[in-house]
Amino acid sequence: MKTNPARLPEATQIPYRDALKLNAWAGVAVLAAFSSRLVLRDPDLAVPLRVLLALLPLVPGLLYVRALWRWITGLDELQRRLQFQAVSFATLTMLLVGLAVDLLQQADLVRNLHLGWEGYFAFNFFLYVLGLARANRAYR
Repeated sequence: MKTNPARLPEATQIPYRDALKLNAWAGVAVLAAFSSRLVLRDPDLAVPLRVLLALLPLVPGLLYVRALWRWITGLDELQRRLQFQAVSFATLTMLLVGLAVDLLQQADLVRNLHLGWEGYFAFNFFLYVLGLARANRAYR
C-alpha cells in the first residue's frame, strides 16, 4: 500500500526546553512519591501526617495533568484528536487491566501482583504510545 503524503499528519514536535517544562511536574510527583515513601517507613508518625504524606504526590500529579491538558488543547485540531484518542485508549485499557487484576486478587488467583504506581504509570505510558501509533495508522 502506498502512502499518500497529503494524508499524513504533521508530527507533534515540541522543543526540548518546552518538553522539560511540560513534564517537570511529573518529575516533581516522582520525587514527592519517593520522599513520602521514605518518611512513611517511620511507624510512629501520626495518622493525619501519614495521610498527608501518602497523598502528597497527587498535588504535582494534578498539576502535571493540567499542564498536559493545556498542551493538548493548544494543538491543532488533528493533533489534538490523535492525542485524545491515544490518551483515551491508554486510560480505558488501564482501567480494564486494573479491574482485571483486582478481580483476580479477590478470587485468590493472583496474590503478589503489586505493580505500584510506578508500574501502572510505565504501563500506561506504553499503552499511550500504542494508542498514538494506532491513531496515526489512519493517516498512512
